[in-house]
Amino acid sequence: MKKIEIDFSIKSMDTDNSFRTIGEYKNNRMKFLDNEDNTNYLVFHKDIVEYYKKGNSDMKYKFDLSNTTKGEYLLSNYKFVFDIKTIQLIVDENRVLIEFKLYQDKELVNRTKINIKYIFIKEEQ
Repeated sequence: MKKIEIDFSIKSMDTDNSFRTIGEYKNNRMKFLDNEDNTNYLVFHKDIVEYYKKGNSDMKYKFDLSNTTKGEYLLSNYKFVFDIKTIQLIVDENRVLIEFKLYQDKELVNRTKINIKYIFIKEEQ
C-alpha cells in the first residue's frame, strides 16, 4: 500500500466541491475519505473505472467510454438507478479525469466532471 496525497474536485449541475486529503493506492485501487467522512474507492481496469462511495449515501458507478453503463445511488433507503454515458475518461500517472452524464428514463438528470490529481508520498526511511 502506498500513501497518496489527493486533490479532488467534482462539478455538476448542482454540486461544486473540492478538497485535499491523504489516501492509499494498492492493486489498481485508490481509497480515501472525502470532506464529509465518506469512504471513496476508485478501481482501475483496462478501459473502465469503477467508483464507489460509502457513508451517508452509497454510490456505485461504472465508467466506460465504449458503453452506456448502470449506476446506483442509495440514500435513506431510496435507490436511484441511472444510465451513465461517459463523455471523457482519462487515467494518467498522476491524474484521473471523468466526465459523464446521468440519465433516468432517457432524461438527463445531471452532468458531472470529476478531476483527481494525486502524488505518491515518499516513505520516510
